Amino acid sequence: MEIKSATTSLLLILFYHTGFSQEKPTISSQEFGLKSSVTSFFQEEKKIWTSPFKIKKNDLNYILPAAAGLGIIYTIDQPVRREFLYFNNHQSSVNSFNKNITYLGDGAVNIGISSLFVLNGILFNNHKSIETGYLSSKAIVHAGIVVFVLKTIAGRERPFYNDHQGRFHLFNKLESGSAYHSFPSGHTITAFSMATVIAKEYSNKKWVGITSYGLASLVGLSRIGLDKHWASDVVIGSILGYAIGNFTYKNHQQRWHVIPSANSKSITLNIIKNI
Repeated sequence: MEIKSATTSLLLILFYHTGFSQEKPTISSQEFGLKSSVTSFFQEEKKIWTSPFKIKKNDLNYILPAAAGLGIIYTIDQPVRREFLYFNNHQSSVNSFNKNITYLGDGAVNIGISSLFVLNGILFNNHKSIETGYLSSKAIVHAGIVVFVLKTIAGRERPFYNDHQGRFHLFNKLESGSAYHSFPSGHTITAFSMATVIAKEYSNKKWVGITSYGLASLVGLSRIGLDKHWASDVVIGSILGYAIGNFTYKNHQQRWHVIPSANSKSITLNIIKNI
């Protein structure tokens, strides 16, 4: 209950600042319209799924170290699980915290938060707030599709399942349900995709980014403590979540951008679509 109240308070503070502290461009129905949204969504899906085939040589400078780091974390999944599980099961306050904070990685909860951003933007004619809710919703859906496909392909056993080995069963355990949906962490990828959009939109407010990524990180840690995911599931979930959120934000900024214009009486912000 305390966590939900704190989250609500943070949202109210953010809405207050964004509702009154910026010049507001006229909100374009075309930018957030159904036709534009559907078109851009499928274009983004295409880019997401074809991106592995467009890796450049320079990309390996961060892909290879990330892969090596993930491999190292994979080797310590078992000891990390034991430590987190012991701490969670022997500290009632930690267990309660984990059970509450993990909801911030639930897709339905995050879509609800995105809707609040949109509502705030409509009420106060705030373009940034609407854009934040709009883009975070898209990022969450993108993340949901990616995580569903990867979970289905990987078929990794959850930590609590059977003999706690976390084996991978490629495609051949689809009938066994969520017990084989450990890799990657859906809650973590969802939390980080939304956190990244919010942090990017309000990059001029450092506390927003710190809070967003901090909450997303706590969601990931809660999944380990609740024995729902291995540490490596959470790490790859956070990486993918960041990548999807960052991609969704940048792709939109490349298609739509704001140009200020001024005269002796007023300042206007115009939304321009790139062709």
